[in-house]
Amino acid sequence: MPGCIVVADDDPTIVDLVKLRLGMAQYDVAATHDAAAVQAMVRARRPLLVILDVQMPGGGGLSALSKIKADPETSAVPVMMLTGERNPETVLLAMEGGADDYLVKPFNPDALLRRVSRLADKNSKAVLI
Repeated sequence: MPGCIVVADDDPTIVDLVKLRLGMAQYDVAATHDAAAVQAMVRARRPLLVILDVQMPGGGGLSALSKIKADPETSAVPVMMLTGERNPETVLLAMEGGADDYLVKPFNPDALLRRVSRLADKNSKAVLI
């Protein structure tokens, strides 16, 4: 298996689609619908990548991003924002907050897989060094 990806999105349809596409590529996907649960999942699972929605209960994806990047145990984990939020200010806040990628919904599942593979591969090589 390539490794674990943590997905946090309050839309069960999006979670199911991401799990299906990444599962087909042999990724183990752990999902939550609450931003407040993300940090604990990341610490427990040590994923190759975290995928966050901006709009979620429990503080939202930007808050979860901030917590991941502020924690020395999780700060090196790449984070991709996968969201319907197109506001340029939100994109800037995410990228300045440490997001490694930003993909807007609706999205192409194959494009998602390519981006995930790139970030996860980069992280897995960094872990090996």
